[in-house]
Amino acid sequence: MNSSRRILVLFSIVLLVFVLCLSACASSEPVTTPEDDKQEPIESVETQPKETEVVPPTITETDPSDAYPVETQEVVEDAETETEESLENPLPPDPIAQTIKTSDGVELAGLFYPAAEVNAPLLVLFHWARGDQRDYLVIAHWLQNRGYQPELPETDLPWLDSSWFPTVPEDVSFNIFTFTFRGCEGGCQQFDREGWALDVEAVMDHVAELDNIDLSQMAAIGASIGSDGAAYGCHYFNEENGGCQGALSMSPGGYLTIPYPDEVSNLGNENPPKLAWCVYSSGDSESANACESASGDDYRTTVYSDGAHGMAMFEHTRDPNPMEIIMEFLTQIGLCETCH
Repeated sequence: MNSSRRILVLFSIVLLVFVLCLSACASSEPVTTPEDDKQEPIESVETQPKETEVVPPTITETDPSDAYPVETQEVVEDAETETEESLENPLPPDPIAQTIKTSDGVELAGLFYPAAEVNAPLLVLFHWARGDQRDYLVIAHWLQNRGYQPELPETDLPWLDSSWFPTVPEDVSFNIFTFTFRGCEGGCQQFDREGWALDVEAVMDHVAELDNIDLSQMAAIGASIGSDGAAYGCHYFNEENGGCQGALSMSPGGYLTIPYPDEVSNLGNENPPKLAWCVYSSGDSESANACESASGDDYRTTVYSDGAHGMAMFEHTRDPNPMEIIMEFLTQIGLCETCH
């Protein structure tokens, strides 16, 4: 082969190799640029259409449960169980501040003392004219029976000293509700019979809305103006809701708008009749007259031979012990089988 032919063959081989290399480069991925780096990865682009294609199950009238996946049903069931369990747990013993609104627009301050158990009975305590709801600080915690020790002012008032109170059985704990009548912060400034009657109604309407209380097992206890409030409030509550089992009145005197004997008759005429007890001093003429004028098969009186009125009867020297009267009253109306 001459040299010219050899050169031609060599040139052809080189040309063929060049063509093959060019072809291989054309089939490879393009070189990335800074702009290409800003784009989402291919995986994200492939996933997006799949998410938009997910269709929620259709709700049908024949079987609504098929509308939700199993996981969703389990979450809902757990939430319902959690709510039910929370309702079974009592609130802490600390009193909870309440605001009560009356029908004529007055706002009253109240305190709710939760019992140790959910759905325990409720006792509504009505204060006397010479004080306010703070007179029940110790009595409320005594009946709540949760070992809570309130901060007390420096005083020698016997109803703020529980050392002489009888022991409440270990398994007994009441929900307690107290409030202050209008114009009575630190002691009532003037008599307001009509306004106080509205206060009683507002309080009984308010407690009817409280949660986790056995409203079919409640009672009212009061002193002085509060003793009439207890009797009136119990009957008022029963007209709307039912459940107040009786009223214990310490020194009533018809201090609201209804004579005390009429309040007793109203309770006795309910079906079934409700218990009404009156505690008074023979030397307290207004209360003595009110209590001695009342009557009924479910009515009972206890009299002391002096002139003490309202909370002033709460002394350790008295026989019978006024606190034991409370325990016996709660036993008689069925709210505490082991109290007496």
